[in-house]
Amino acid sequence: MHSLNLGFSFISIVLLMLLALSQSASAGAECASLGGGCDDGGWDPMAKLDEIGNTSADQQPANTKWPAKSREQRWNMSASTESSSAREGTEDAAAEQQAITVRSDEAAAILAPLDAVNGADILLDVSENSSSHIAGSVVIPYMQFNEQPGLLKNLSEITEILGDAGISREDSVVIYGECLPCGGGPSVATYVYWMMKGLGHERVRVLDGTAEDWQASGRVVTSDAAVLAGKTYSAAPTANYTATYEMVNGGGVQIVDARTVQEFGSGSIPGSINIPYASVLDGNKIKSEEKLEKIFGLLDKGQSVVVFTNTGMKASVVWFALEMMGYDARLYSYQDWVANHRDR
Repeated sequence: MHSLNLGFSFISIVLLMLLALSQSASAGAECASLGGGCDDGGWDPMAKLDEIGNTSADQQPANTKWPAKSREQRWNMSASTESSSAREGTEDAAAEQQAITVRSDEAAAILAPLDAVNGADILLDVSENSSSHIAGSVVIPYMQFNEQPGLLKNLSEITEILGDAGISREDSVVIYGECLPCGGGPSVATYVYWMMKGLGHERVRVLDGTAEDWQASGRVVTSDAAVLAGKTYSAAPTANYTATYEMVNGGGVQIVDARTVQEFGSGSIPGSINIPYASVLDGNKIKSEEKLEKIFGLLDKGQSVVVFTNTGMKASVVWFALEMMGYDARLYSYQDWVANHRDR
């Protein structure tokens, strides 16, 4: 009889924990969208689930992060699955994306309005498989710059790709494109922007919109890519936009985990705060400065910020938004943290 009662007690605890977790996940997504400024009273449902899942330390698999495995195997919480509240937030934001967002002069200097593009600019489409381009665009899918996800090719290869496409470091370049595997959004454009800033390219911006927005405004799109005469791209590399393991591990920077709430809950860099990359977007466009100011409200503008996701590409959206808002921000990848942390 006692064992039966204990069994029912355990089931009751699990049901209560799962109910609390669902409420916490929804609240967590809301808090993250506001910059994480909510107080949960110090009670952590994730920790309680791990405690229940880890009934015997002797049962822990060797060389495994047990909390993450516990959530995935016992509670069916995949670290790569977005919460329903995050998906709903993205859907709600899609209705707002057609509205014209008024940008400050500082923001427009790196996030170019459609009507700010002129014939002196080289338009660079970095989408993965785009079939519709703004007329006159050079097309270089962003994957061509990567050796593998999260790892850029070497400097000589990247400069050769840009030069062969007719781009030099002195040109004015406006980058656009969407990450279709990510469900839309400008992360591929902000990622290539970050790469080019690291090459020392000064006159580079991201387009405040897509090829579809361009067409909707009455401008010309085409299925053909522009072919420009080749040039020499002479890079002037700078490390001012990239964080290192030593910098992140040193404790002197603010660290932002731009992954989803579930991914953040499954394990993160110690001391990180969670600002999911989707929280800085209205549909496929970057939010207004007024909204971004609230989202970044917990951050100190006087201290450097490091932003990361697994490979860094999605983090580049948050990094770009921070740059636009005047923060000293650097991009990082969780891959690098895990690799370095494992070896030390």
